[in-house]
Amino acid sequence: MLPSDQSEVQKIVKKSGSSFYWGMRILPSNQMRAMFAIYAYCRTVDDIADDIKDKKIRQKLLVGWENRIDKIFKKKEFDSALERELKISIQKFNLKKNDFLSIIKGMKMDSSNTIVFPSKRKLNLYCDRVAVAVGYLSIRIFGLTDSAKKYALYLGRAFQLTNIVRDFREDLDRGRCYISEDYLEKYSIRKDIKILVKSPFLQKLLQDILKDAEIYFNKAKKETLKLDKNKILASELMKLFYFKIFKKMYEKKIYIQDKVRLSVWDKLTILFIFFIRKIGY
Repeated sequence: MLPSDQSEVQKIVKKSGSSFYWGMRILPSNQMRAMFAIYAYCRTVDDIADDIKDKKIRQKLLVGWENRIDKIFKKKEFDSALERELKISIQKFNLKKNDFLSIIKGMKMDSSNTIVFPSKRKLNLYCDRVAVAVGYLSIRIFGLTDSAKKYALYLGRAFQLTNIVRDFREDLDRGRCYISEDYLEKYSIRKDIKILVKSPFLQKLLQDILKDAEIYFNKAKKETLKLDKNKILASELMKLFYFKIFKKMYEKKIYIQDKVRLSVWDKLTILFIFFIRKIGY
């Protein structure tokens, strides 16, 4: 390990501006380091799927990361800070190769064929690959067992459905639409992005997605009763940030041109409330 490896990985996380940053910051140093590596990995492969315009180059880069993950698990040496940090995290917390590869499979779903109006089954598969797999890696780092996998599943799906509504306009600009055909059928909307955007039922449809997200948030909350609260402090703080984004949209008119974001005051309020609750644990 080079002395700069940790700082290089932290730069990737900070640059992303993710609200998850504060959830990771409250972890013990070894867990925080591992979570930074996981998030930097997710950010890196996600940027490939989102920002590389050439399909062949995107696919080549994602396959390249599949090969890198394979080599990490074969305990080979590497040249990049991120790979070395991932290797340390994998060895320390016994992280599973399949979860890393699932994330790439999710990115490949975006990269190989543009996702537009997927079936509910395909949408769930996408959520499980790009979000739930991250949760499965996280619970191992937090020191939880497989009994926490339902908690990770429900939170991952809640987060991703919230993302789908929040990033609706941004995704359309990339030629994507993650809204399941099942939601369209309810309002007899044709599978046409132009028709969807102009539909008088768009707001109701987006609220239906948020209602499904709320169901998953509530299921995750019930699962917390079965878990060691001290081991889910970080994920619960992350949940508070995401739930605040959710609440800014739920049962409100959503202006799709303006992406919902958390203000500095929102973040400070969440942190204050969280640490007040923490004192009571």
